[in-house]
Amino acid sequence: MFVTFDEVQRPVWVVTGASSGVGQAIALEAVQSLNAIVFAVGRTEEALQPVADAGCRPVPLNVAGPAEDVTASLMAALSSVGKIDVLVNAAGYLLEGAVEETSDDEALDVFQTNFFGPLRLMRAVLPHMRRAGHGVILNVAGVDAYEGKPNAGVYGASKAALAAATEALQREADPLGVRVCLVQPGHFRTPFLARGHRLRAGETIPDYDAVLAPLRRGLNDLNGAQPGDPRRAARALVDLVARDDLRQIPFLVLLGSDAPAAADRARARLEQARRYEQTDL
Repeated sequence: MFVTFDEVQRPVWVVTGASSGVGQAIALEAVQSLNAIVFAVGRTEEALQPVADAGCRPVPLNVAGPAEDVTASLMAALSSVGKIDVLVNAAGYLLEGAVEETSDDEALDVFQTNFFGPLRLMRAVLPHMRRAGHGVILNVAGVDAYEGKPNAGVYGASKAALAAATEALQREADPLGVRVCLVQPGHFRTPFLARGHRLRAGETIPDYDAVLAPLRRGLNDLNGAQPGDPRRAARALVDLVARDDLRQIPFLVLLGSDAPAAADRARARLEQARRYEQTDL
């Protein structure tokens, strides 16, 4: 392996979900503002062409695939530079449906991408970050991790699982010099609510229509009209990671004008629970 002096000096990023949305915006921002070497991970080379044209190095990879394949593909890409500074786990998709409507296979599929995918990537890069004594991991979960929402309960569960694992890893890896940040974005103007990113459970139970149909219409109306700008979100995150002292990177980042409201609702539920707590059992 031959690494040029220029490559040694430049930060090395791996960004999943780089074919669209916030992941794509982060990959582009890291290349443009930091002159970073960015390995852009997505399902197909064709989908990664826009970021490749901008200077990213495409890594066609299904993060939901077998762990050994994910690790082998990523390590083969990184062998050209010999290091990894930043991992951004931004891959994911929305699964709609009532909890009862969601099959085991559908639940497993969304967990494979939204939870096990990031877990595989973290396990792949952490040995290198531990040896180097530094590194940053950004896990993009989302405000649905705060509360179980009708029509997206299993999706929210996959993101809540990622949030819980991220918080545990923060305590495990921080003493080793690896900063792990949980990113909770609200709604941003990305293709996330469009066909291909937003899947529907195969079964439909009419009894739930009165509850779920208005929510689905609301998502249709929101598609393309989300309040957040993904480029501004990417700029904020890249600026955060670029700080000289990794300890200045917070453990939790709320992104978007609608994100604090979700956190407030979670706090309200906790306060309600405290009114009914029984501690003398």
